[in-house]
Formats: sequence, C-alpha cells, structure tokens
Amino acid sequence: MIESLLKASKTDKVLVATAAGTDDTLSGDILDLQDCDSVTGIAILGDVTTTSVVTLKAYTGDESALGDGAYETVNATVTADATSADNKLLILDVVKSGKRYCRFDIVRATANAVVDGVVGIRYNFRTIPTTQSTDVVSSNISVN
Repeated sequence: MIESLLKASKTDKVLVATAAGTDDTLSGDILDLQDCDSVTGIAILGDVTTTSVVTLKAYTGDESALGDGAYETVNATVTADATSADNKLLILDVVKSGKRYCRFDIVRATANAVVDGVVGIRYNFRTIPTTQSTDVVSSNISVN
C-alpha cells in the first residue's frame, strides 16, 4: 500500500506548453528509470479543434539518447469533436517495460491541438522515500 504518492514517486515536467499545431510530433525529455520499474505520462491538452487526433506515445530503450528506442505498442489517443478533448488529459502508464529510459511524445494530426504540457511520474522505486526532481519547486504532505 502506498501511504504517500509524493514519497513513493518522482514527478517531472517533460514537455512544456506548445501552441496549436497539427501533423507533427512533440518529443518530451527523456526520463531515466534506473531505480524504478514504471512511469506514467500525463498530457494536458488545451483547445483542441474538431477532428483533431492527439496521441500520447511512450518511446523506450536502454541507451540514454534512445538510439536503440522503439515505441511501446499501446498508446492513448483521442479524436476530438467540438468539446470532447478541450482542457482534458491523456494518460499512458508504462508498467515494467524492462527498459532503462522513456520519452513521452505527443503526435498531433488532422486539425490543430494545443498542448499545455506533459508530466512524467516515475514510480515503483526500489528505495523510498524519493527526492522530487528540480521541476518541483515546492511540495508537502498533509496527514490527518
């Protein structure tokens, strides 16, 4: 049982906000999974135009620059209607991939989509508590 997500995980902002665009791939920062087994990517969407297709993919490999990398077979995708994807989330959980490094990519197609950022949460650490990344400027735990 996890008593504190903050102590049992490490959170990074891996992709900053990106203006509306289509027919492109936005690549996030590479995360090192050396001391953990799993990572979740959370893409935060902004204004997404009708018919836009937005996909969150995980690219994994054992080389630090992902020269040996490949996309995981599962991804998270939405095809937008007038409001279905506006200000929503896409979440992809990569559980025990067996690879050392992971990068989350956003693929945008068909019509414009704004991406407000992507957050990576590493978890299933071998040793806890963890120390948060430098992307986290403040954190605390409330226990009642």
